[in-house]
Amino acid sequence: MAKILQINDKNRFQEAALALNAPFTHAWQWGEILIAEGKVIERLAIEDNGKIIAIASVIYTPLIAGLKYAFCPKGPVGNLNKENLKVFLNYLKNKKMAFWRIESAEKIEDVSMIKSLDINPPHTMILDLQKSEEDILATMHNKTRYNINLSLKKNLAVKNEKNLPVFWELMKKTSERDGFRLHEAAHYKAILESDFSIQLTVYSHDKAIATMVLVGFGDTFTYLFGASDHEYRSLMAPYLLQWSAMKLAKERGYKFYDFFGVAPNISNSDEYEYDNTHQYGGVSRFKGGFGARYVEAPGTYDVVINNFRYQLYIYLRKLRRLFA
Repeated sequence: MAKILQINDKNRFQEAALALNAPFTHAWQWGEILIAEGKVIERLAIEDNGKIIAIASVIYTPLIAGLKYAFCPKGPVGNLNKENLKVFLNYLKNKKMAFWRIESAEKIEDVSMIKSLDINPPHTMILDLQKSEEDILATMHNKTRYNINLSLKKNLAVKNEKNLPVFWELMKKTSERDGFRLHEAAHYKAILESDFSIQLTVYSHDKAIATMVLVGFGDTFTYLFGASDHEYRSLMAPYLLQWSAMKLAKERGYKFYDFFGVAPNISNSDEYEYDNTHQYGGVSRFKGGFGARYVEAPGTYDVVINNFRYQLYIYLRKLRRLFA
């Protein structure tokens, strides 16, 4: 009979996450980053006949009026039939959660879920790193390949080093230019202070002009954040960064490179097309040039645990937005 476990042993949880091909959000180190930010998390697993068949890294978040909810970024992962999900939900019900916000890779059948605003991007591009560098370059758009070669001729230096001030300054410039909201500085600080993350930065004559942050887990190297100085756009540093990250990923034995976030495909064919006005429209043009495969997941959903609390949360949220 399936039972739920709270796993506090790093090796055991990490082993289960890798066996289930879980994304980086279920890596033990990512959980430690969240804890460093001040978040409250639990690593849960469902065990059946001595084998872990599903896991969930769960973040507990307080809401208004004493309400609370649980969130599982890019998960849960594993055997998610109705019975196993019920085991998770019963556990969370005992913790007085109003609802469980999930982002599973596939739609969970026979379970009533309410679509929420997406937290992590459900659409992405995945590049196969098992091909040779020559074959990877050959599958890229001509303009992307040209820009990589152009950047290689500009006497730029790529450094693999952590530098929060550099990252933060370039992120602020990029957010102001492209009109997106930043996380709190503490979020980036916790990520960069962890040995789980990697920061690559392009320098032109000792001037930092572009930077990116990545994490590697299982067989996948994931591009989380990127920023650049528009004043130096002619040097094509973001293209050099991506190519440098791909080569680093290959050197470290990763099989796939995840661009982590593009606009949804709006075509009815395998040809990737997107809405230019989408919030990821600009980066989709850039990321789409690297010859990666488009992949999509259902997105973020709420599974109601306590209907009264959930409806109260919805009402109070509408009320707050009305007077904001």
